[in-house]
Amino acid sequence: MRTRAFAVCKGLVQKEGCPIRNLMPLAFLTARHSLEPMLRSSLWSLLCALLLALGAPSAAADKGQRYLLDIDGMTCTSCSTTISEALMTIKGVAAVNASHLQGRACIQTEGRFDLEAAQAALKLAGYVLKAEQAVESCPEGLGGNLPAPWDAHSKGLPVKTISTGEEVELDQHLAAESYTIFDFGAPWCAPCHDAAQALSDYLRKHRDVAVRVIDLSGETPEDSYQQPVVAQHLQYVTGVPWFIVHAPKGRIIYRGMEVKRAMAVMDKHRKRAAKARQ
Repeated sequence: MRTRAFAVCKGLVQKEGCPIRNLMPLAFLTARHSLEPMLRSSLWSLLCALLLALGAPSAAADKGQRYLLDIDGMTCTSCSTTISEALMTIKGVAAVNASHLQGRACIQTEGRFDLEAAQAALKLAGYVLKAEQAVESCPEGLGGNLPAPWDAHSKGLPVKTISTGEEVELDQHLAAESYTIFDFGAPWCAPCHDAAQALSDYLRKHRDVAVRVIDLSGETPEDSYQQPVVAQHLQYVTGVPWFIVHAPKGRIIYRGMEVKRAMAVMDKHRKRAAKARQ
């Protein structure tokens, strides 16, 4: 059994790419067959001990690198947040930048981490890792500035950004004869992007609604919540998105974080107003 174990170790040591092979001097590699059998056996024993101590080659990635992952299934804005949270649970991952628009995520490592663990984490979250590659830096759009929630949805609609963090008087921006939605959101906020999508669809169906955007510009919640407009209007608010809805005559009919609720309140108010006119 001992001889068989040595044979297995010899095969592992001589295997291409095995870390032990790099520790063996070239002279020993060329002259090992001329050594006495007992000496060879002792040397193989030593090499086997080293092999067991260091461990066999693994699929772990080198430390301190960036890896670009192509991911299948990123069909919604909130997918970026879900994938980032899933990958951040993996040991050795220091930071994650993901883009549902590109279908990719960029990982910054601070130690050895297993790519198979990343694949498993993504699968558990409902996504598929299609490919990965080591990169010098994260591509533009992954590590750079994030788009504001309304950037991709405001074209052709009565949507106007009235603040990017500075103080603003909301009453000065009420839309005449329309429902006015003051939408407080931030680039990093996935529900804010989803709300912008939902409201853009709503605006196309209802021409008596206008949106005034207060963009809490910033790459992180800490950056956004330091904006002056937060202290002015969101002092007692727990987070974003946050909506303040005014009826056509200026009365506030909704304050809250639920975009569906905001739309339902406007629908109900519109029906009551129509009934009152009859």
